[in-house]
Amino acid sequence: MIVEKRTLMQGPFFKELMVVDSLGFRIGLDLIFLSRVEELYNRHSTNFLQRFFTEDEIKYCFKSPIFQKQIECMGGFIAAKEAVMKVLGEGWPRIPWTDIEVIHDERNRPFVALKGEGLLHMEQNNFESVQISITHDELIAAAVAIGIPGKF
Repeated sequence: MIVEKRTLMQGPFFKELMVVDSLGFRIGLDLIFLSRVEELYNRHSTNFLQRFFTEDEIKYCFKSPIFQKQIECMGGFIAAKEAVMKVLGEGWPRIPWTDIEVIHDERNRPFVALKGEGLLHMEQNNFESVQISITHDELIAAAVAIGIPGKF
């Protein structure tokens, strides 16, 4: 659905753009190097965990006895929270990291639960929900989030 046409001047040329209505959806994407997560954890373990994660997220990440898997989990959660902040249009410090919680359903699919400032920004943006997907490997973790509008 084309909402409007705009003409932009670009150097000696004019360029016509089509501005498309996104129907209220918004997408956020983030990636993080796991070496950075490991460095932060090794230098500031308790403060790092308390700043970025809820108690349930910490328990989830430490279910694995393998340190690299724990770091991958933490990196995935941080990337997901950053992607959600991009969808909400605000980041830290306006939205505390722990106001965005990564939870899992019975099939281990990740979801976000928002509270406090996160929930407030979701409502202000008229999102019914924010959906996420997380991936990671040995070097990076990445996540995408999409804000689902309350009304189409």
